[in-house]
Amino acid sequence: MNESGSRVLIVDDDADIRTNFADILSDLGYQTTTAEDATAALRCVRDSRFDVVLLDYQMPGMDGASLYREIKKLQPSVAAIMITAWAGSDGAQQAKNAGTWDVLRKPVDIHDLLEKLARAASAPIVLVVDDDEDFCQSLWQVLNLRHFRVALAHSEAEGISQASDSQCQVAIVDLKLGSGDGRNVIRRIHQAVPKARTIIVSGDRKIAADAYDELGDQVVNAVCQKPIDIDQLLNMIETDSGRN
Repeated sequence: MNESGSRVLIVDDDADIRTNFADILSDLGYQTTTAEDATAALRCVRDSRFDVVLLDYQMPGMDGASLYREIKKLQPSVAAIMITAWAGSDGAQQAKNAGTWDVLRKPVDIHDLLEKLARAASAPIVLVVDDDEDFCQSLWQVLNLRHFRVALAHSEAEGISQASDSQCQVAIVDLKLGSGDGRNVIRRIHQAVPKARTIIVSGDRKIAADAYDELGDQVVNAVCQKPIDIDQLLNMIETDSGRN
């Protein structure tokens, strides 16, 4: 089973492999795009949004792990499945270090690939809106290890834009976004994705309580105090994503 219409980018310097994967996935209802190298792949990612990217590790120029690091800067919520001829090599470890979900060995077991691809495409998306970029990156790493896809925004404007684009299941929103206001992001999320569950994070208990009262419990589902208790936050995320 796949998430109907999920968008998959296939990156491999072997034209036959690209075509074969694209044909199989298109027949199963995926929307596929192919790229022969890192330059073409990054151009695709700048132009279109994707749910999953299938990456060959060994390619001329930039290897698959380095490419995924660049893709994450443009679209953090894209899940990656790396394909390599040497799954036990240093390349496999580099792929894991880059945050890829799975590493598959060539020749690829197509049933294994399809199973992993379906899980990645249907994984819950968590939108994190916080002007602390280090906090966002740390949370990306933690949630990625738990097989969530994570979209990031660092300002009110980015958060509002991501609210429409990410189709998140859970949103974590800091109320203070530099000169911006997290409440406006939360309102937009509720308009764009009414079923999304929203968690407020704030270092000021009164501001958080006032925002919760103002927005209402139909819009805000939980409040997490800064400094963040990561276990508490993870429990909220797991609950609100429907995994618990």
